[in-house]
Formats: sequence, structure tokens, C-alpha cells
Amino acid sequence: MFRTICLAALCLVALVSAGYAAELPAVHTTHSIESAPEPPAQFASAIVLPAPLARGVVVIAFHADNLKLVPVYGDAAVAVTPRIGHLHITLDEAAWHWLQASEELIVIQGLAKGPHHVVLDLADPAHHVLASKRLDFVIPG
Repeated sequence: MFRTICLAALCLVALVSAGYAAELPAVHTTHSIESAPEPPAQFASAIVLPAPLARGVVVIAFHADNLKLVPVYGDAAVAVTPRIGHLHITLDEAAWHWLQASEELIVIQGLAKGPHHVVLDLADPAHHVLASKRLDFVIPG
């Protein structure tokens, strides 16, 4: 008996809901979000600080415009706005590089005396290079 009453109540709720839904006007809204193209990512500044360099320590201060450096990677993150990315840092034409995902100073020590260079690449989350900057310096000796 209880089962029959519950089933009847459920059918009644379904019928009332269906009737109520039929009375609602159909609303079809399409939202299109079009964002203006972002200006290109670029280095606003990138310098090797002279005081630490005199002691054999390379300290690079930099600032990127139109790119927020964060540790987020992958193809899906390329569409994020405002644009996000990270740095690829290559020392002296090495076959490898390392990443930095913040605007903290870059510090390199233990290099041999003499000329060196660092290439800084602004990269998107899928590691495509957006802008590059080469910094030449000499470890005194």
C-alpha cells in the first residue's frame, strides 16, 4: 500500500512539473565573448646587475610586459587571458635550458672567468617562444 501511494505521489509530481515547464517561455540566449587581441609579450627590461657581477655572481633583473609568469603548463592554458607563461633560460648556447615561472631575480654563480651570455625566452604554457632577449656579460678575473 505504502509503495502504491509513493508511486502515485511521484507520478503526480512529475505531471505537475511537466505542466509547469510547458508554461515557461523558451529562452535561447547565445553569449559570445570576444576579447580584443592582446599586445605581444615582450621584455620591458632585462639587465645584469653590475655590483654582484664584480664579485663573480650573475644577477639578472627583468620585467615582462603582457605576460604573467606563473607555473601553469599545457596546451589548454594557452587560451587563458590575460596571457600567462614562463621563462626559458639558456646559458652559453647550452643544449638545455631551465624554466622560471616568476619575476624573481635570476641568480647564477660558479661560472668561469671570462665572457658569457644568457638567452631569456618568454614562452607560453605550451613552451612556444614569444620573445627573446640575449644578455652578454663578463665574469671578471
